[in-house]
Amino acid sequence: LGSSAIIMLSLVVSLLALSATADRQLYFGFYDGIDTSEGGTLSYSNLELAGSPEEAVRISQAQAGHKIQALLSVRSTFFGSVNGSFGLLPDYNTRWSSLLPLGQQLLHNGTIMGFNLGDELVWNCLAPADLETAASTVRNDFPVGTAIIWYNEAAMLQDPHDSCGKKHPDYRIPSTIDWFSIDMYHMDGEVDGWVDHWVKTYYETWIYPNITSQQKVMLVPGSFGSNVNHYPNGTYICNNSCYDTMCAHDANDFYTWALSDPKVAAICPWNWYGCPGCNGSRFTPPHTCCMDEIGTKDQVKTTAAWKSIGAKIINDHTTWG
Repeated sequence: LGSSAIIMLSLVVSLLALSATADRQLYFGFYDGIDTSEGGTLSYSNLELAGSPEEAVRISQAQAGHKIQALLSVRSTFFGSVNGSFGLLPDYNTRWSSLLPLGQQLLHNGTIMGFNLGDELVWNCLAPADLETAASTVRNDFPVGTAIIWYNEAAMLQDPHDSCGKKHPDYRIPSTIDWFSIDMYHMDGEVDGWVDHWVKTYYETWIYPNITSQQKVMLVPGSFGSNVNHYPNGTYICNNSCYDTMCAHDANDFYTWALSDPKVAAICPWNWYGCPGCNGSRFTPPHTCCMDEIGTKDQVKTTAAWKSIGAKIINDHTTWG
């Protein structure tokens, strides 16, 4: 090809890529829900991860000035304690059938856009076959294109196993879901390129080759702080101010990634409200004295970063590429 033909071909490819993503809607909302109080996240969120139908309705009726839709959690509909272990409830079909009419109504009126199967399900010792059963059950009633089905997993795809110590070589990302995500955090302070080097590379290596061309991903940035993140000798690794700078920096890198990657459907940072029982420290053993994951609402720089990003998503990029 001559140089002019090569330039024209490159232009055509670029235009096709732009066209393919021009009507892409990006969603944003904190993983632990929308805060409707003054100074909260309502004005710059368009996605609610609702724990109940009532919560989904409450958020949809809030005066946000823009449309907010929810992914309704169905974790407790399908999963729970079964003979002392976490598994598929024996009466899941009955429970799902009871929820189904309300789910159809909420989907029809735009209150919800789909369903959330749960968080770190296989990591929390659910059998992959049980996950597949739940996903297929929802999909059978809501064919592709009628509702989003999403679930989040721990970053264990390179060696599928659970926290009970069991290997799962049969684990696959269910082909019946629409969105998939993992959570991966760091706690050592601001690092240039950390998001691309670790999280994006993980998605490109372990997730993208294992999902279909129609499936999308959600990004779950770490967005919290800690006052107890120190080495065993008490020397601090990264105090709360350090976390704030780190998470604000990462927020902009996650947004840059989302803008350039048509596989990204949503950004849902963890967390807004804080999680006193979560381990925000690298070396603090779980469930001991010093659990103190501080929420974004108490992080000035990180709040400002996500507020700016959420506003851009809602106001500047209703449909965008």
